[in-house]
Amino acid sequence: MRDVSDMQRWPELRALGLLVALAGGAGSIGQAAEAVGLAQPNASRSLSNLERDLKVPLLRRSPRGTELTAEGQAVAEWAAQVIDAYSALNAGTRAIQEARAGTVRVCASLTVAEYLLPGYLATFTSAHPGIDVGLGVENSAAVVAEVRAQRCDLGLVESVSLPAGFPTAVIGRDRLLIAAAPTFPGRWTAPLSAESLAATPLLVREVGSGTREAIDTALAEFGGASVAGEYRSNSALKVAAATGVAPVVLSELALRDDVLSKRLVPLPVDDGLDLDRRLHALWSPKRRLSAGARALLEHMTSARG
Repeated sequence: MRDVSDMQRWPELRALGLLVALAGGAGSIGQAAEAVGLAQPNASRSLSNLERDLKVPLLRRSPRGTELTAEGQAVAEWAAQVIDAYSALNAGTRAIQEARAGTVRVCASLTVAEYLLPGYLATFTSAHPGIDVGLGVENSAAVVAEVRAQRCDLGLVESVSLPAGFPTAVIGRDRLLIAAAPTFPGRWTAPLSAESLAATPLLVREVGSGTREAIDTALAEFGGASVAGEYRSNSALKVAAATGVAPVVLSELALRDDVLSKRLVPLPVDDGLDLDRRLHALWSPKRRLSAGARALLEHMTSARG
């Protein structure tokens, strides 16, 4: 059981949001305050209280503005995970509410739920305002179990292998990237073969996730991935990789912003190493899809790239 006995000493959520805003490009406390909906005096007081409570120097102030110290950057990385988790809490509770009253129950793997499904749902709900969609988020193995037990209408997975006898449809494509911190040793300038990648300790998702299955399948000839660390969270994996611990294996969808910001750099891989994969919808062969589920499926299959 998690220890929550000293929650009264935990940092305030909005103070963490201010740190994340400053790390994300806000050039002043005023800009960070605007991003989180606070007045600047309240934001300044909140950050001062955070520095006092944590006993860590977080900010460096100058006539040019406010920037994070090295310690502040590290705390901001951790704070981003808290913000992500709180966002997931809000999104999850909303999805549960929708699922209770909704007509289409969807269970999606983490990468699909985070990076692909929001775009589909935005256009779908605009075109079909009368159809409610409830969402549950699991790893791919758990999604298949939910579909098998008929607890959802559609399952969306990244798995390489799919259960026999279940109807499926391709809803998208992506590929895995191997990425590392810019400070990671430069010996990886040559493309990595499957054999050399299998010998390299990697930060990976847990067994049961589609991403883990895909990399283990790609490296199966050499025993699968060598594990430097295993996490259930994409965000935790990216933070660990940014510290230079080891390269990370994730979907290019999950790594897009980190690569664009150059927080992580993709490592070259050999042309013979197939890291492409299809993303699938599947449903139970024991039940007919509802009109709403069929409409959502048709929307995703027609909209996919």
